[in-house]
Amino acid sequence: MTAAQTLYVIAFSVYLLFFLLFARFFVWKHYSEKKYWNRRPSLAKEELERLAQKLGKKAPFISILVPARNESVVIENTIRHLVSLKYPENSLEILVVTDEKEILGTHNERQNILKEAQRLIENSSQKHLIGSEVSQKTREAIIAALSDFALTEFLSKKFEDDYSLGIPELCLLPARERQVIVRDISIEIINCRGTPKMKTLRSIIKSTCPWLSELDIDRIYPASLAVCMPVLAAYTQLFDDTNYPVLKKAINHTARANHELTQDIILRMTEFIAARVATILKSAVNTEELKKKLLAALEDMYPTTQEIVISVQEDLRRQHQACPEVRHIVVPFDFDGNLGGSRTGISVPSTKGRALNWGLGFLNPRSEICGFYDAESRPHRDVLLYVGYRRLLEPAASRVLQGPVFQVRNFYSMSPFCRIAALYQAIAHDWYLPWLFRTLPFVGGTNVFVERKLLTEIGGWDYTVLTEDLELGVRAYLQRSAWPEYLPYHSSEQTPPNFRAFFKQRLRWGTGHLQVVDKIAGEPMGEPAERHKLKINLMIKGQLEWVAYQLATFVPPTAMALHYRNLLDPHVIPPAGQWMLSMFSVVYMGFTIYAFKRYSGHLDTSIEPDGLGGWLKVYMGLLLLPLAAFMFPVPYTAALVLKTFGKEPKAWVKTPRTGERRLAV
Repeated sequence: MTAAQTLYVIAFSVYLLFFLLFARFFVWKHYSEKKYWNRRPSLAKEELERLAQKLGKKAPFISILVPARNESVVIENTIRHLVSLKYPENSLEILVVTDEKEILGTHNERQNILKEAQRLIENSSQKHLIGSEVSQKTREAIIAALSDFALTEFLSKKFEDDYSLGIPELCLLPARERQVIVRDISIEIINCRGTPKMKTLRSIIKSTCPWLSELDIDRIYPASLAVCMPVLAAYTQLFDDTNYPVLKKAINHTARANHELTQDIILRMTEFIAARVATILKSAVNTEELKKKLLAALEDMYPTTQEIVISVQEDLRRQHQACPEVRHIVVPFDFDGNLGGSRTGISVPSTKGRALNWGLGFLNPRSEICGFYDAESRPHRDVLLYVGYRRLLEPAASRVLQGPVFQVRNFYSMSPFCRIAALYQAIAHDWYLPWLFRTLPFVGGTNVFVERKLLTEIGGWDYTVLTEDLELGVRAYLQRSAWPEYLPYHSSEQTPPNFRAFFKQRLRWGTGHLQVVDKIAGEPMGEPAERHKLKINLMIKGQLEWVAYQLATFVPPTAMALHYRNLLDPHVIPPAGQWMLSMFSVVYMGFTIYAFKRYSGHLDTSIEPDGLGGWLKVYMGLLLLPLAAFMFPVPYTAALVLKTFGKEPKAWVKTPRTGERRLAV
C-alpha cells in the first residue's frame, strides 16, 4: 500500500468514526423517549389535588425565581407566561429578582440624555457644534417629542380644500397608542435609511394596538406614514442635513401607501408641518414640558426591568383573574452574595448566583420546591404539574429536577452559525441530556427545580463560580447525595444572536466548567472516591472531549488539502465505500433540516422572513454546517488555552437578549 493510499484509508476511517459518533444521536433518542418522553403522565390540577388528598398531603408549594437584571425587553412576556402555567394558584408564587444597580444606573443615564438633548436643540442652528456622535437613545427621545408635537399639529390644522390627512383614522386610536405608533414608525424609517419593510411597520401598529383587525391596519398604516413625514423632516432640518435622501425615500414609500395622494402634496404638507414642529421644539428647549416629554419617552422606550415588573403586577391586579402571586425582589447594590448574607456598604459585582441567594431569603414559608428560570424562559404549561406529581410520589428521588432547554426562539434573529448551534443544542437537551445524567449530576440553571431544604443545607448558590448551575449540581451530589432527575418538559429560550455574543457565553461556560473541576480537586466535599470519580467524568466530558472535537474539525480541511496536492489515492477503497462517504454529507444536512422542522414550533414566528428569498437564505444558512461544526468547540478550547496562561475571564457576563413582541393577553 502506497503512502497516498495509507493516508486515504486513515482519512476514510476518521470520517467513518465521525459518522458513528453522529449516529449516537439516534441511540440517545431511543433512550430518552423510552425512559422519559413516552412515560409522561396525563395530569390536570384537579388530579394533582386529588392525589395529594389521597396521600394526606397538600399540593407542594412551588416558588419560581427569575433573576432579571437589564431584562426589560423580555421580562413582561416571561411573567405573563409563568402566571399562565397550570398549577393550583394558592400553591405557587413567582419571584422576579432584579438589581438595584440597574435603577441607579438608568437614573444617571436618563439625566445625561436630557442634558445631551438640550445641547443638541440649543445648537441646532449651528450643526457643526453638534458633532457626528449622537447617542441612539437621545435621537429617539427627540423623535418622540417631535412625534408628539406633529400629532398636535395634525389634529388642529386642516389643509387644502379642508382636507385633513390621517385624522379620521388616527382619531379612532387612544392618544398614547397614537403617539407610540408615529414615534416607533419614525424611528424605524430612520434606522432603515428610508426603506423600511412594510411588514415591520404594520407589526408596530399591530403590537401597539393588538385589538385592531387587518382591515383597520390597512387604513391606519398609510395615515401613520403621512404623519411621520414631518417628524423625519423636522429632525433632518434641525440636526442632520445628510438625512435628506432618507426623507426622500420615505416620502416615496408614503406616496405608494396613500394611493390618492401625490408625492407633491405629501412633500408640501410635510414641509409646512415640519417647519412648525421644529419651531415648537426649539422654543420649548428649556421648559419643563419638554423635559417631561423626553423623560416619558425614555421611560416608555427604554424602561427598567423594575418598571416593567411593577407595571405587569398592577395590570394583573386590575384583571382580577385567579393567578399566582407575583412578587418583586430588588437585590441591594451592596449585598455580599452569600445565602443569608449581609449588606457591605460598598458595591458588589452582580452575578446570577448572588441574585438568587438574595431571592431565596424572601420565599413563602410554605415553599417546598424552588424553580429557576431565565428572564426569557417559556416553560411547558404542564411542567409544574409534573414537578408536584413527582414530589408527592417520590420526594427523595426528585430533589433536583432538570428539564431540557430549547434555545431556538429567536432563531430568525440569529446569524447562520448561531442558528445551527441552537438547533444542535436543542437536540442535545432533548435526547442526550438524559444519557448524560448517567455519569454527571448536570444542572443547567434554568428549567430546574431544587428542593428548598436541599438548597438551605448546601448553602445556596456559589456566586463566585461562572457556572453556578453546574457547581450547584456537583455540590448537591457530593454533600447530600442528591442526583438530578431528567424532567421531560421543555422550556424555549434564546441563543445569543451573533457569534461574538455566542463566543462570550460559551467561553464563560467553559471557564466555569474548569473552575468546578478545580474546586472539586481543592475542597474536601463528600467521599474522596466519589469526588475523584466525578472529577474524572467532568474532565472527560470537558477538557478531553473539547480537545478531541477541536482536533477532529481539522481533519476535513486537511484531507481536502492533501487531495488537491494529489497526496490521497481513493482507489484503495471500493466504489461502494466512496459512495457511502459522499452520502454522509447528505445525511448531516438532512438531519440539520430535520432539526429545524422539529423545533419550528418553538420559534418566534413574528420575525420570520418575508417571501421566497428570505426562506431561501434560511435554508442556505443551514448548509454552513461544516464551517459551523469547526467553530462549535472553539470557545471551550479557548477557555483551556486562556486558563493555561492565567488569562481566563474572571467576571460573570450577562447574555444579551433579542427583543420580542408582547404576548397577546
